[in-house]
Amino acid sequence: MACCFYQKQVFIKEKEYNDLWRKQVIYQLLTDRFARDEDDFEHPSQGRKYLGGTWRGIIKKLDYIQSLGCTAVWISPIVKNIESQTGYGEAYHGYWAQDFTELNNHFGSSQDLKDLVNSLHKRGMLCMIDIVVNHMGHAGTQAIDYTQFKPFNQANDFHPWKYIQDYNNQEEVVKGWLGDNCVNLPDIKTEKPSVRKFFKKWISDLINTYKFDGIRIDTAKHVEKSFYPSFIETANVFTTGEIFHGNPKYAGIYQNYMPSIINFPFYYQLREAFSSPRKPMLEYYQKGVLDIRHSFRDTTILCNFLENHDVPRFFSQTQDNALALNALAATIFSDGIPVIYYGQEQRFSGGNDPDNREGLWVSKYDTSNFVFECISLFIRLRQRLVAKYPKFCTQLSQMVYVDNRVYAFYRPGILLVLCNGGRKMRKTIQIDISSFSSHTNQVFVDALTQSRIQATEKILNLTVKYGLPLVCIFMFSQKVF
Repeated sequence: MACCFYQKQVFIKEKEYNDLWRKQVIYQLLTDRFARDEDDFEHPSQGRKYLGGTWRGIIKKLDYIQSLGCTAVWISPIVKNIESQTGYGEAYHGYWAQDFTELNNHFGSSQDLKDLVNSLHKRGMLCMIDIVVNHMGHAGTQAIDYTQFKPFNQANDFHPWKYIQDYNNQEEVVKGWLGDNCVNLPDIKTEKPSVRKFFKKWISDLINTYKFDGIRIDTAKHVEKSFYPSFIETANVFTTGEIFHGNPKYAGIYQNYMPSIINFPFYYQLREAFSSPRKPMLEYYQKGVLDIRHSFRDTTILCNFLENHDVPRFFSQTQDNALALNALAATIFSDGIPVIYYGQEQRFSGGNDPDNREGLWVSKYDTSNFVFECISLFIRLRQRLVAKYPKFCTQLSQMVYVDNRVYAFYRPGILLVLCNGGRKMRKTIQIDISSFSSHTNQVFVDALTQSRIQATEKILNLTVKYGLPLVCIFMFSQKVF
């Protein structure tokens, strides 16, 4: 019943927007940490304070994002945040709102933000805005002066001050407060009609004023599910929500209330398969593919990621480039929308917050390093497949081989072989291509090595070398890339 309710009432142009966003590769950035107005490669790049990144700085580096191949940009929250000096630093990230009706002037002006979105659109790119509807921000243990907030300036606009203790209690997850006595996050009473009315007008005004193409909803599991259908219908743009939970059964329920979620169930399986110690690829296939498909209405619209601002960077957990390339290939070519977190392409290796939120300028925006080039190759290849094969974004991948160290799957135009044995791994496998190719002696080209591989009587012999993924493109003519 919930699914039917969703399909009838949410998202006037849902199919149109979903079809558009399935084709994208998203670049997620924190505005304060991506680019300053003027390049200063020696400027401080660490810490829990504003470091000077701006919307105009992003505009000046759009060539960099496009050179990576990404087609959409997800920027951090834009509203005015608390200015307090807290035990966790300043609100440079944008998640501690004070005033929903004003912009965060640390990032620039209203015109700067309009110019950013317009610059993206001129390049044929999309812009996603990060929003928070669950909470505002407050520093310290003193009684809260609610009059400092706007528009929710009364205590009865918020749930009573009580931190979440039991994350298995959904009512407590929704009505309890996040944070602690250093920085607490007053939990907005989103079930209140006046609050819902404000948020619907607010999101409508934001979309109409700045022409955003999509929204990402922060802390989405901490808001009652019934909030979302009318809110998303009012926004009338692509919407994905952060359901920070690894259980696909828990997370999948939310797709009855919003089109997409940030795919944490997939993220956890990626990390367990390609970090150390590593779980068998057979388990990855079961939990990272089959269990997720079973629990979600549509996996092709989920947002897949290997890194973001709330989790340690991949290279903080392993230094093996072969494992990283396999995990990146899985992110980019698996069912769903790939998300690349800024700095991932520069092999940043910070651990937990704030070490995973470095200023990108220290990299000098290098486009010639090995990881950047590999990500760019994978993205551009994916986008060519999207353009060539109409069903690439909607046809689910098909498993064609799996064992403890290797998992291979087919999508239109591509055969991907993933390996989690690490850089010393070498293994030969045989794949019967009859289920996905009508050509007896089908020829493939491995994107990483440019070597040709030919099947013989429907049997394809493949050798994994140095633990690297095999990205095998169907060759029907001399020009493949």
